[in-house]
Amino acid sequence: MEAGEEGVMAGFVAVTGAAGKTGRAVVAALSRRGVRTRALVHRDEQAATGVPGAADSVAVDLADADAVAEAVDGCDALYLIAPNMHDDEPGLAGSVIQACGDRGVRRLVYHSVIHPYVPAMPHHLGKAEVEATLHESGLDWTVLQPASYFENAYGVWDSVRDRGVWPVPYAADSPFTSVALVDVAEVAASTLTDPRHRFATYELAGPEVLSTADMAEIAGAVLGIDITVQVDRDPATAAARPPRLQAMFDYYDAHGICGNGTVLAALLHRPATTWHAWVEAHR
Repeated sequence: MEAGEEGVMAGFVAVTGAAGKTGRAVVAALSRRGVRTRALVHRDEQAATGVPGAADSVAVDLADADAVAEAVDGCDALYLIAPNMHDDEPGLAGSVIQACGDRGVRRLVYHSVIHPYVPAMPHHLGKAEVEATLHESGLDWTVLQPASYFENAYGVWDSVRDRGVWPVPYAADSPFTSVALVDVAEVAASTLTDPRHRFATYELAGPEVLSTADMAEIAGAVLGIDITVQVDRDPATAAARPPRLQAMFDYYDAHGICGNGTVLAALLHRPATTWHAWVEAHR
C-alpha cells in the first residue's frame, strides 16, 4: 500500500464474513471512503447475490488456507471476522493469517471482542488466542475489541414494539456499554486505511453504562410505550442452548460486561452514538 497526501493507504481490502451484519457494515464504511473491497462470504448463493458496496464477492471456506490465499490474491489488507461462536476460532483465524502471509497481504485488522481474557467465556478466550497469534505473525496488525451492539436488540424488537415485552436470559440490571454497529464499522474502515493504527489494540465501548432495564425505559420513552423486561432463566431453555452461548449468558447474569468509551469517541472524532439516538433512528 502507498500512503496518500494525508497518510491514508489506498488499496484493495478483503472482508471476511461479509454477508453478515458486521461485514456488511464494514464494506459499506469502506465504500463510503472510496475503498475497493472484496467480500469473502460462506456460501455460493451469497457470492452470487453479492454484498452492497463490494467490488466482487467470493465464497470461501476460511479453514482452507489455500482457498483463502487464492481469494485474497491481489488484496492489500484484510478485515477478519470469524463466524459467531465458532468452536475453533484460533484454528480458523490461523489459516487466514497464514494465507495473508503467503500472498503478501501485509495488513490485517482483527474483529475481536471486549475483554477477551475471560476464562468463564470460552469464545472470548478463543479470540485472545487469535490476538496472540496475530502478534507473532509478522503482519501489520490492528485489533478491535467491540462491546455488544445496540443492533442485538433487533432479535427482540418486534416483541418490544408490538407487545411491550423485552425478553432476556440474564438479569435485567446487569450493566453493559453497548455500541452502535455503524460506529464500529467507521473505526474499522479507518484502521484499515490509515497506517497510524498499526500494532494498536482498541477497546470499542459505547458512551453509556446501561442495563437492559435502562435501555427499555429509554426506548419506551422514545416509542411512547411501556416496556417490561422479562427475564427467562428456564433451565430447560438454558440446557438447549449451545454451551458457549449459555456460558456467556451466565457471565452476563452475574457481571454484565463494561468497557470505557473514551477510545471510541477519540477514534471517531465525534461523540459515539447513544442508545437514545439509536432508538430514534430505528423506531
